[in-house]
Amino acid sequence: MTCPGTDSDRAAGDPIETGLTRLVSRETLQRLQDRFAALGKVTVCIASVDGECITQPSWGSRFSKLIGTSPRGRVTFAESIRTCAQDPSARVPSMCHEGMTLYATPIVHLGEHLAVIVVGTRAPGPPGRETVEALAAEYGLDPNVLRNSAASIDPYSGGTPEAIHRFVDVLAETIAALYGQADRNERQLADLRTVHAFTDLLSGTRDLQEILDLTVTRVVEVMPVKACAIRLLNVDTGELLIKAVHNLSDEYLRKGPVTLRDNAIDATAFAGQTVYIPDVASDPRTRYPENARREGLVSGLCLPLAYRGQTIGVIRVYTARRHTFSGPEESLLRSIGSQAAAAIITSGLWDEQARVERFQRQVDAAAEIQNRMLPAQPPCHPGLQFGCVYDPSLQLGGDFYDFIELSGGRLGVCVADVVGKGLPAALMMASVRSQLRAHAPNTDDVETVVTRVNEYMYRDTLTGEFATLIYGVFAPDGRTFTYCNAGHSPPLLLRDDQFMELTTGGLVVGVRSGYAFERAALPLQAGDILMMVTDGVTEAMDFEGTTYGRERLLASIRKYRSLDAQQFAQQILWDVRRFVGLAEQSDDITIVVVEVV
Repeated sequence: MTCPGTDSDRAAGDPIETGLTRLVSRETLQRLQDRFAALGKVTVCIASVDGECITQPSWGSRFSKLIGTSPRGRVTFAESIRTCAQDPSARVPSMCHEGMTLYATPIVHLGEHLAVIVVGTRAPGPPGRETVEALAAEYGLDPNVLRNSAASIDPYSGGTPEAIHRFVDVLAETIAALYGQADRNERQLADLRTVHAFTDLLSGTRDLQEILDLTVTRVVEVMPVKACAIRLLNVDTGELLIKAVHNLSDEYLRKGPVTLRDNAIDATAFAGQTVYIPDVASDPRTRYPENARREGLVSGLCLPLAYRGQTIGVIRVYTARRHTFSGPEESLLRSIGSQAAAAIITSGLWDEQARVERFQRQVDAAAEIQNRMLPAQPPCHPGLQFGCVYDPSLQLGGDFYDFIELSGGRLGVCVADVVGKGLPAALMMASVRSQLRAHAPNTDDVETVVTRVNEYMYRDTLTGEFATLIYGVFAPDGRTFTYCNAGHSPPLLLRDDQFMELTTGGLVVGVRSGYAFERAALPLQAGDILMMVTDGVTEAMDFEGTTYGRERLLASIRKYRSLDAQQFAQQILWDVRRFVGLAEQSDDITIVVVEVV
């Protein structure tokens, strides 16, 4: 990777190495930077703390790119970046090419400056003709080409400089968070390597009991002790249960229960301390001294089984004669205990991962089935054109749309939104769809269909489970739409330049039995546009918590009304995505467009 202003003797493909790129790939940084530059219409580059480019610059305009990639412009841009990087926390502006001001924002993790994001913004208006010609001469560019590119500069189309600065702060925090997560992952891998180094005995099994048995056996083999025992805490009862022993009799093991609250030795060890017992039989903290004497236990050492702050039990060793444990012996047992705890926890994680993978396979299968429930393509109708978009926020969603071919050339259409997200919502969605398809062919009354769906939902779902839906039927000639709106976001009919909301219907389905829904018949004419969406469109939020809202939707409908129906629906989705930016989508989005031809 090369960068404007880099030394000519740096080979292409020989990128700047920084602490940031050790854990976050350049490809990831470049993608984030490119998207930010595209959204803000600004020039962006990520550089090291020394001001050397890590990524290729993303130019905010063709005008900036022409200047910045010229031989002289490369040098000027690189020098300006180095100037900005000297004190990025102060956000001191640096003048670069004519009209461009650079600001640097540090990427900081735990007080360490990893890199800087340099953003170049331009003056509110394009440069004048004389300025452009002077720049063309200064940077060795074709004045006509540069003049044409200057005319298209729209510096604030991506947001005001203040908004861009706020956004770049978020981007810096996001990159720092990616670095932090990668750093934590790397440390965990290092810990797992330490666990693996304990012995090949533990690396060959994931079975919990085998791990425990191998651990107590190995302790007795490598330490000057007679016996070893591992007790794990039952969090429900507070009892420390014997899970593995080496060289302790069954009679000793049956001596009685050991609870954490009633045993000072184990409680102290569980709190993270090492407990030395000079003489087990005579120590007042020993709960069963006679049993210890008969077993021939003299000195003992008790340590926590803990890994990364999580204590799961204790490990004890006993000698047959009085013994003072040395520092290296204590460290060895603590290390073995920590590694054993890691192996035990890892064993549980493997089991959990297996359960998660089994569940994920079920979710994948359910998502595939759900996708098959959606129409493979819009229906063909001589008087209507359809456009459809479905964009779930999770792998499984609670939105759906459907088309139902009815007798006599009539066509049913439904858009619905089930409360909740994920698998429960998907199951409810499938159930509502099946009920709709079961009842729709049997009656011409749309309110009867909705009523039957409502009765099913009320009877077979829990309190708080409901769905909103709009169900309607187009006449064979496409010139009448009879509908019933059950608490759904009102569909919008655009005729000429006026909007009409389709509100006739009633409550959401599933909350009241015996409810009387209403219907309405809407005459249609050529040029009408009917838009049906779920609330994931109007309630989509950007990083500042501002919703996309109804007014933006109305403006988008007017803007794209001349497109064919499928492009129309797709452009509405892209308008929502552009508004949301990098903010996480919180709800499913469904869009159905009907154009009357």
